[in-house]
Amino acid sequence: MSKKWLVAALLPWASYAQNSSEPTSITIYNRVEQPLTSALAPVAVITKADIERRQPRSLVDLLETLPGMQFGSQNGGIGQQTSLFVRGTNSDHVLVLFNGKPMAQMVSSNVDFSQLPVSNVERIEYIRGPRAAIYGSKAIGGVVNIITTSQVNSAQVGVTTGSNDYYAADVSINQWITEATRLQLATGFRETRGYDVIPDNNESDRDGFDSKTLTLGIEHLLNQNWIWDANFNGWENRLEYDGFFNTNNTKTYQVDTGIRYQGQLLVTQLNASYGEYEAEDWNSDSGRDTASNTSTATTRLDGLTQYHYSERGYVLTGMDWQRDRLLARTTGTTAPDRDNTGVYASVFHNWSPVSVELTGRVDDNEQFGTYETWQGALSIDLPEQHKATLSYGTAFRAPTLLELYAFWGNPDFDPEESENWELSFTGDYQRLNWQLNLYRNEIDNLLFSQSPTRKDSTDALIKGVEFVVKTTTGPVNHTVSFDYTDAEDKRAPNQGKQLANRAKRKFSWSGDMDVARTNLFAQVLYVGDRETFDANSFARTFTPSYTIWNIGARYPLTQQLTLNGKINNLFDKEYQVVSGYDAPDMEFYVGADYRF
Repeated sequence: MSKKWLVAALLPWASYAQNSSEPTSITIYNRVEQPLTSALAPVAVITKADIERRQPRSLVDLLETLPGMQFGSQNGGIGQQTSLFVRGTNSDHVLVLFNGKPMAQMVSSNVDFSQLPVSNVERIEYIRGPRAAIYGSKAIGGVVNIITTSQVNSAQVGVTTGSNDYYAADVSINQWITEATRLQLATGFRETRGYDVIPDNNESDRDGFDSKTLTLGIEHLLNQNWIWDANFNGWENRLEYDGFFNTNNTKTYQVDTGIRYQGQLLVTQLNASYGEYEAEDWNSDSGRDTASNTSTATTRLDGLTQYHYSERGYVLTGMDWQRDRLLARTTGTTAPDRDNTGVYASVFHNWSPVSVELTGRVDDNEQFGTYETWQGALSIDLPEQHKATLSYGTAFRAPTLLELYAFWGNPDFDPEESENWELSFTGDYQRLNWQLNLYRNEIDNLLFSQSPTRKDSTDALIKGVEFVVKTTTGPVNHTVSFDYTDAEDKRAPNQGKQLANRAKRKFSWSGDMDVARTNLFAQVLYVGDRETFDANSFARTFTPSYTIWNIGARYPLTQQLTLNGKINNLFDKEYQVVSGYDAPDMEFYVGADYRF
């Protein structure tokens, strides 16, 4: 049977979705738990059930169909360098949090989503638009919070194998050992021999990847109001790629602890965290002794208090202090430690049918001085379950230490600043809900790479539309998303052109169903044409559009044992996300999960 006939037979079933409980609360909006419906900005949540259905091999697999997201720089398959662009902003304009704490990798560069572990992720929260008034620097395009902690009693073992000699195994235990104490342990590894990512550069080898992860956590209820917790997350990755340096090894760990008070009207919390990131690159023929090393660290303290003065509103105040350090750089780059202290306040009130929120923040950056950022939103409930929201926000990003002090950097770079307007409409019916977002974001001093050894700045105007529909047809759920992103460079020599690595159009559809105890899943992703930087010359090159199809299935063989399988790029589409780097051919994966 041909592939097209196979898909034609499967798609009617794959479009059906199981009825699963939708998330009802989030923490990403203002750092404390609140109802999802009270957020006056577009928010998406990926639950543990979603992760199990989609069977992702990486966070890229899991996130690429979300509205506003484009992995516009993806240099191959699993583990290869990947950068996320949110709403047309730069890859370092999305603030990435791990359990609510910024990652140390952001001290020197943007976070590489292909190398982040996915096996121990319990939940992901994603908010679009500027959030600097709450989070400070970097939150120009949005915020992604990767959460590994869980409140569910569970113990699970999973194994997976697949194309390109892929193997993975994971173990997780999350148990309340007493009525007041919960312990969590998750560990695992994954490896693949990969494939030849750049086939036309006289290096006919396979570019492999392997990763080891460990999560430890404890939570203790001191009494009915006070809770203390502590967590450790760490991983080590080894990557093969093409070039003079052809081997990369990264180590990342983060430790955090916090205490919080949860009362009927008052919430207070205080947190501390420390994280380190180390990256080594070397030539396999010369040996690891010749490695180039970059090591960074982040130390952070933060606290907040939220008081609900009535059922209709609250006030929130908070502060945070963060120190970024460049611990080592083999090329001789040195940089001073940099402290940033921020204070913020927010007020929310609902006069039915009108809701208003206003947030202000002041950052005292040791290197760049004082920056004020603002966030405001006005929402009106309209008849027939409709809502309209108008919001405004400013944001900034301080250049990284390497952007200032590396040999390709410039100590005269100014912080990037943005001003964003957004108008949103939503409709929420019994079997269908939709959301339409229109936004306009002006960014000054936008930093971009002219070449691997040169960075420059420009100004940009980004205008975009997002349209998301979730609907039910009988027992079937569908999620459809369409993005239009006009990201215009405002300065010569590229004045009037679309910023590199951004497609103007992106479309996705996903659905799943239960048939005879089997859950079937299908997904379509279309990304339009765009200009990217060629792998060999680094010149801007036209890169064609592509459409890929993924399908998967899960079958509970027993109450404890579940079998699963997935096919990525079902039609074996030949395409490139970045010019010169081949994306994966059709891949298959099979595995099993056992719950105790």
